Amino acid sequence: MNTKNIRSHCLLFLALAAAPVASGQAILCGTNYTQNFNTISNGLPPGWSVRTNATANSLGTPVNFAANAISWGIQAGQFGNAAGVTNSGLAALGSETADQQGHFTNRCPSVRQTTSFGDPGAAFIFQIANTAGLSNFNFSVDLCLLKSNAGSTTWTVDYAVGNPPKAFTVLDTYGDPGGFGAVTKTYQLGTNADNQPGNVWIRVAALSPSAGGTRDTFALDNFSLNCAGTPAAIPLCLQPCGTNLMLTWADSTYALQAAPTAAGTFTNVPGATSPFPYALTEPAKFFRLSR
Repeated sequence: MNTKNIRSHCLLFLALAAAPVASGQAILCGTNYTQNFNTISNGLPPGWSVRTNATANSLGTPVNFAANAISWGIQAGQFGNAAGVTNSGLAALGSETADQQGHFTNRCPSVRQTTSFGDPGAAFIFQIANTAGLSNFNFSVDLCLLKSNAGSTTWTVDYAVGNPPKAFTVLDTYGDPGGFGAVTKTYQLGTNADNQPGNVWIRVAALSPSAGGTRDTFALDNFSLNCAGTPAAIPLCLQPCGTNLMLTWADSTYALQAAPTAAGTFTNVPGATSPFPYALTEPAKFFRLSR
């Protein structure tokens, strides 16, 4: 069996999960979704993209994300995989060396703007495939200043519906806090995001030019989305992500199990939590959820 055709099975509902949509979209498998970004050395998670040339009415142009670790003090304009503001439960000082940052297991997608890159127009975007049967959306996210420089950028938090979206609703504007650290912000989406058969987009973007001199290094971390609804099943969602197949499921009370054949003996995958990356170069397996 080709690894790309892996099927998933949920014991409780005795139902096969739906085939995955394009890797550029996130499938909501229940009433909550969390992303800590700690596996971005494999690439951005399904549904996430980074862009430049974003405007009040446009998503912008997708650009490359540097999956290899970069430092907070990087000078080149780019999006990349940076260390978070905490590691192993301890707060970072902001003065750690590039080598020390490279050993952080807590990672986050970051951007260093320059005169020729993302100023204005840099954007972090989360694309939801649909919100059918779901409503009352709220989300929280850590907005992180990783390197404070002389420049100051105001970030706009907004959302939109449709593909492509025609209008964004602004939820907040977030100014430069002036020092290393993270601020957790919580937002409520409007009812127009409820029960949508198509895409819903959540965005953090620099829509206006920065002020001052050298730009900061800015990042997102610890994104959590919640909503109301009654999903018909607890599917195991499969989406390609670089050289991996990313397995996600909404209910942490279920254990991920694997077997070499559909009729084989399924056993728990040690330490598996959602999202779980499975290398496409590994032997073909069948996966299911069980509790």
